[in-house]
Amino acid sequence: MSPSKQPLKYPDMKKKDQQTKGYVYIIGAGPGDPDLLTLKAERALQASDVILYDDLVTSALVDRFEGLKIYTGKRKDSHHFEQDAINEEIVRHALRGKTVARLKGGDPFVFGRGGEEIDVLRQHRIDYEIIPGITAAHGASSYSEIPLTMRKVSSSVAFCTGHPINKIQAPDADTLVYYMVASSVHAVLEAVLKKGRSESTKVAIVQNATRYNQQVFTGTIGEFLRRDRVAYSPALLIIGENINHFIEENWYSRKKKVLTVGGEPAQFSSREYVRVNFPCRREEAAERSVLEECFHGIGDWPVVFFPNRFAVKYFFGYLMEFGRDVRHLAGARICTLGRPAATELQKYGVLSDLVLEPESPSAIAGMLRDGGICNDRVLLPGSNLVDSYLVNALEEEGNTVTPLSVYLHGKHEQEESIDLDFIDEIWFSSPSCVKNFSALYRSIPENITVTTADVETAAEYARLFGS
Repeated sequence: MSPSKQPLKYPDMKKKDQQTKGYVYIIGAGPGDPDLLTLKAERALQASDVILYDDLVTSALVDRFEGLKIYTGKRKDSHHFEQDAINEEIVRHALRGKTVARLKGGDPFVFGRGGEEIDVLRQHRIDYEIIPGITAAHGASSYSEIPLTMRKVSSSVAFCTGHPINKIQAPDADTLVYYMVASSVHAVLEAVLKKGRSESTKVAIVQNATRYNQQVFTGTIGEFLRRDRVAYSPALLIIGENINHFIEENWYSRKKKVLTVGGEPAQFSSREYVRVNFPCRREEAAERSVLEECFHGIGDWPVVFFPNRFAVKYFFGYLMEFGRDVRHLAGARICTLGRPAATELQKYGVLSDLVLEPESPSAIAGMLRDGGICNDRVLLPGSNLVDSYLVNALEEEGNTVTPLSVYLHGKHEQEESIDLDFIDEIWFSSPSCVKNFSALYRSIPENITVTTADVETAAEYARLFGS
């Protein structure tokens, strides 16, 4: 382990009999704005060999650090693991002597299941520490100007969860804050009514708290109950008379939202802007030559393994670009990790020979063995960051694995999540970044101001977007 990867030193934390084991940080990433990460959390992440991160942790935050990134969230488009499997993955890396960061949205001990994870670490006698994060309630309160407590208005506040619906609590506090309410707002409001609050009680829903696309909806309990769908995830529900002090044009809403496509221009660093980074890189000749060589010999691979649907999508894009089609895969066994990848394959007229749906990372090797994926050469298309558990499982069965980067980690999150309706200005750093952006967005709304780094970039923008 290099000096830069050593755990932060704290006296009396390590036992002598733990020298071969790693160290685990349970870290709160905050509610969404990557700049809300604490200094202590940043130092721990810089020292980590492995970073297991959740769905609400932005790629803009994760990409700051060099450790191996393993996504442990629950997106509908990718295979995912449940909490027990995540615990197992943390332990597996720690027992190999790695410094592991478990990076969670908000705070680990506020509806973050951090307690379950440290129970497992105790059982395995693995040293750890907890680094708190700004919880969603605090972020939503500050970025919407809804005070959770206020003299003569609210002297108490309770944090609650909107699940399960049959066990929703309505404590006797001036302000109630409910987490995870996207699908249960009506049930929560009905529970609050039963405890004596009136239909005229003020309510606020904060969606995407502290992010560039934050939205705040206010009204009364009665008004929200009469609406069909009132919230989309991630959403936080606040109930109480303190909401009377909410103002529509607060300090955060007044800031201009700028999407910077490649680079970090200094002109958008002032307090007037919220900068949203869109990952972009120039395609190096060496990288393209590797891709071209691989796709020209694609028919020679006995096994092609797709870890997610994004790998399928970008792989077939390059396949066509280099003058190949599905006929060149006729001699290969096609495998996928998860049903979404298999479904994506069908769009290209290909049925997966083996679909793995493991309940935990440790089950992958056995499923490969049962499926006959052993002692072979495996091409593994995916992002530029390869999940170690999949490579390890393939190699355990005697396979020789060749990862192939067909898309950038974080790019698919941006593709799925950047909502141009919330953007005021877009800045392009280079012609290649304009080209990459145009592959995902065919047009740009007229109300958005577009600026470029130089004349060449402006010319490429005019060519592709017609202005």
